[in-house]
Amino acid sequence: MNEAVAALVDPRARRTAALRRAPLFSGLDDATLRAVEGSFEVIPIPGGATLFEAGDPGDALYVVSFGCLAVFDPPGPEGNVRVIAEIPVGDIVGEMSLIGHRRRSHTIAAIRDSEVLRLTRSEFERVCAEHPEALMGLLAKVVERYRAPPRPDMRPPRTIALLPHGLDTPCAPFAADLAAALKRIQATGKVEVIGPEAMGSPPENFYRAEAESAFVVYRADPGLTPWTRMCLRQADALLVLAIVDRPPTGPQLIDAIRAEEMFRGGPFRSRRELVLVHEDGRRAKPGTTAQWLHGQDYGMHHHVRLGRDNDFNRLARLLLNRSVGVVMAGGGARGFAHIGAVRALREAGVPIDLVGGTSMGAIVAASVAAGWTVEEMQERFRRSFVEHNPLNDYTVPFVSLFSGKRVTRLLRAAFGESDIEDLPKPFFCVSANLTRQNADVHRRGKLWHWLRASVSIPGVLPPVLAGGNVHVDGGVIDNFPVTAMRNIGRGPVIGIDIETGGGLSAGADVVESWSAWEFLRRLVWNRDETLPIPSIVRVLLRSALVGSTSRALTDRTQVDMLVLPPMQDIDLLDWTSFDRAVDSGYAQTMKALEVARGESVARRLYLAS
Repeated sequence: MNEAVAALVDPRARRTAALRRAPLFSGLDDATLRAVEGSFEVIPIPGGATLFEAGDPGDALYVVSFGCLAVFDPPGPEGNVRVIAEIPVGDIVGEMSLIGHRRRSHTIAAIRDSEVLRLTRSEFERVCAEHPEALMGLLAKVVERYRAPPRPDMRPPRTIALLPHGLDTPCAPFAADLAAALKRIQATGKVEVIGPEAMGSPPENFYRAEAESAFVVYRADPGLTPWTRMCLRQADALLVLAIVDRPPTGPQLIDAIRAEEMFRGGPFRSRRELVLVHEDGRRAKPGTTAQWLHGQDYGMHHHVRLGRDNDFNRLARLLLNRSVGVVMAGGGARGFAHIGAVRALREAGVPIDLVGGTSMGAIVAASVAAGWTVEEMQERFRRSFVEHNPLNDYTVPFVSLFSGKRVTRLLRAAFGESDIEDLPKPFFCVSANLTRQNADVHRRGKLWHWLRASVSIPGVLPPVLAGGNVHVDGGVIDNFPVTAMRNIGRGPVIGIDIETGGGLSAGADVVESWSAWEFLRRLVWNRDETLPIPSIVRVLLRSALVGSTSRALTDRTQVDMLVLPPMQDIDLLDWTSFDRAVDSGYAQTMKALEVARGESVARRLYLAS
């Protein structure tokens, strides 16, 4: 056993090692440190329990000797709290209010089973009087915290608890697949799986496992047993495992956990996600995922197939905040460039773990989330847009120029009645909510329905009505939804933006719009000539997109890799330029990947050098 592990397992050695790392005591010699150690009170804190709350008197400081604490912001308008910083072993907490004779400004709670060493005000003053050199380290820590105030940070989990829903949930094989994937993602360090057979083992065994391993996976019981409670206290993240085609018929285990947390109190709620296991490898039946998510507050849900390395690699990357998200902008026929971009990314070995988009970008993104191959994408989009123009069902223009029925049929034929949450990969699309005057990000609901909303160009296609709200093309407000992807916070973001400028102009000799008779005359007698005035459809499309141009320029600076295919010579409604758009997206993405290989982002995009 190495020295670090021995110090963690032996209680006294563990506490001494923590004090040596604490700024207040790091400059003391061994003899002085041993003398000071007797001034501390040892306080164990179960995972989820509160050390002190905002507003409590600042009568002591604490040194973390085991586990991890977190700093919580006061509840916001909706009553939610959030972690703004974590306090690891060897760090001091509570010194600011102690020195300033103030009340606590934040709530501190344990995010796993922890232990702290408490030093009261009187003992603190005595230590400082007898060992004034200790104050230098403490002052440095205070200055550091004033210079860099806490900021929200979602730390990747090192300990993961698997909570099976029912006795027939394949928890053991799932744990083995997950452990193998974690090992592939992080080659250094081992991954240990601990199951219910370890119940009754001394705590030192768990301390040792966590000290010697990069990750520890705990297999809990199907019910809220003492072993399950221990797993919950140790875990940084909870994964609820369920078989996708066996929807819940009664209360879930997570319901009992939530009830117990409410009874216990405290601000901390561990990161929890749902994993739906596909035993036979088939896709989820439409609507089954929604039954699992109903009334729950999972941070994310996942679909995995046992024995499929790609599925578990994606799950591991998402858990560790090392996944790759791809954002696809809207842009009419120019949006076919996304197909070429996907081909380039796949050829380069860059995983697409989660994807989202607006308008045409949303449709291509949905096909990626659905698991289509590049060949399927090319065949289906060519058939739907090139061979059969989706904008040819003219109607009496009370609401729009086209009825939109053809677009709806195409979307339903392509994606069926699946919900967004049924897709194998996490996906979102964006629509503009005219009722609330904001961009809505859709992560649940009928896939075809919200895709139809995302492409509803005002005046060209009828708006989509839902819950009393009027939804139109997301490009009206957010044509390049990078912020929505960034807010998920699971890793680097690749942005594929579509330049919507160019290609719209009037003839130099045209001073004012033509009459209806002039348009008709040109269409009948000069039908082979290009009209010097843009059509109403092109004007409406450009008008819908121009409002989000400045926002897109800002969002381009927020991505880790930007792809911007040059396509000003392709009209936004020229479906026949399909191959040119695809080739442009492919070529520009390959160039962007070549540049990225020479930058620090290459490793995070899993690019081979």
